[in-house]
Amino acid sequence: MAQADKPTIAILRFGSLPYMAIIEGAILDTLQSYGFISADENCILEERVDHQGEHVNIIWGDAAFDFPAISVMVDDALDQWADVLVTIGASVTLGAVNATLDMEDPPAILFTEVHNPYRAGIADAACIKPDHVTGTEIVTSYTAFMDVLQTQDPDISVIGTIYNTSEASGVYGVESIVEIADERGLSVIVNGVTSLSDLRAAADSLVSKGAEAIVLPIDSLTTRGLPIIVTIANESGAPVFYPSSRSVVYFGVTIGAGYSRFNQSGVNVGIMLTAYLDGEIDISDTGIHIATGTGLGLNLDSAAAQGVEIADELMQEAIVVIDDGRLERRRSTEVARANRQRGVVVPQEQTRESDMAFLASLQCTDAMIAEQQAALDAAGE
Repeated sequence: MAQADKPTIAILRFGSLPYMAIIEGAILDTLQSYGFISADENCILEERVDHQGEHVNIIWGDAAFDFPAISVMVDDALDQWADVLVTIGASVTLGAVNATLDMEDPPAILFTEVHNPYRAGIADAACIKPDHVTGTEIVTSYTAFMDVLQTQDPDISVIGTIYNTSEASGVYGVESIVEIADERGLSVIVNGVTSLSDLRAAADSLVSKGAEAIVLPIDSLTTRGLPIIVTIANESGAPVFYPSSRSVVYFGVTIGAGYSRFNQSGVNVGIMLTAYLDGEIDISDTGIHIATGTGLGLNLDSAAAQGVEIADELMQEAIVVIDDGRLERRRSTEVARANRQRGVVVPQEQTRESDMAFLASLQCTDAMIAEQQAALDAAGE
């Protein structure tokens, strides 16, 4: 890497949620696969302790779900001369971008688990972005999400939703839910919140106003508050729908339908990171990767508490099921590969060809940039 003989990598996140550990573990496994850390160092780093390694230094940051703490965390990484900021989530990524935009020689920013980076203000398009920034956009199909809702209950007429009014992914998600619901003749009760303490009253309000199900967008606040919302749902009999299949495991959501390949998210950013460290890619012309893939998760225990019987069609499609406290996986080969368990380090020679193909797919050309700029101009952006 041209930036330093032994570069420093800062891995930064906004609080602690189960999927973040999966992402971080996959990043470490990829670094080990490419020889930047050893197996012993991988074990040390798994505890999220700063480490001066033989080939790279790694420092960690956690803003603990405190928005003001993001700038402190990013500044601390910059004070330690981090050459790369690996950011997990939109809030941390935006904070890192804003802190580095005016720097003459900014560190590279590689982000993951960001929903709609364009609405968040991180980039304008996949290839129109700050030269030192790239990463992975997680695409959530709210149309498919609403399809699952109506497969479960074809006669549903009133749904309730809660979103974080200050988070772009939540705003975008609730707009999508309302638009699709309107098209399908469903009534939507919308409650906006700004803090975790607002969630109980917001969920109670939905139920008292006749919501037959609680249908949530993805944002960090609703994710953290899912246990609160699920508790109220269990008391009221209104099932909870969330756009992540793994939410049925982590938070007791009744039906989760959405992106769940968190290990692959970590692998993807790990591939970008190792390629950058090896000088094989230029961040300025490496476009933002679009990650898709929907899985269906069911929590039969939550459904039983709510008095809900899961539709047969969903039972047949589910890849993750919680039943009587036990986790049952029904994963296809493709999904299984995308969700490898932590600690499975694949030798570089086995992945090199596919990794290079992945990076090649992200290469921005002049034609792509011109096309994306024309689309932005036509939209008045």
